[in-house]
Amino acid sequence: MKDIAQFKRPITSIDDTSVTKITNALNTLLANEFGLFTKTLNYHWNISGPRFHSLHSFLEVQYRDLLEVMDDIAERVKILGETPHSTVQKFAETMSLNEMNGNEMHSQEMLHDLFKDNIKIQAFIKESLTMKRFFENDPGTEDFLISLLQKHEKMSWMLKSHLE
Repeated sequence: MKDIAQFKRPITSIDDTSVTKITNALNTLLANEFGLFTKTLNYHWNISGPRFHSLHSFLEVQYRDLLEVMDDIAERVKILGETPHSTVQKFAETMSLNEMNGNEMHSQEMLHDLFKDNIKIQAFIKESLTMKRFFENDPGTEDFLISLLQKHEKMSWMLKSHLE
């Protein structure tokens, strides 16, 4: 048990400054994922038109994937010994995505909006990955972010395919 006590942070031995920077980025990402999840669910509920069934099903897959992504990010924050944002108020204060009212939009507008938000999240992840010195002792988070980037690239490709 004494071996465990030497680690201020569970699992990792990353310095406090790096942990703070990394978890701030992860919590911002978590807030944006929550915003995208909520928007996707909103559009799922409000989609209409000739492609209703296929788009309704497609958006369901997307919001379920985003729910899993949010859980993974929150768990990564916990692995680093910090607390993930977990209230709507904190998400709203932190996220940089704009809310939209799905019941006033055409299906193509919805898909385009989700596409743009996925691209914004990809840009944020890429920007976060440029903090190389913070990942020197945390390759797990770096790998996690790269994997998350790939998921958003796939989601963007699928959204774009529906727009063409």
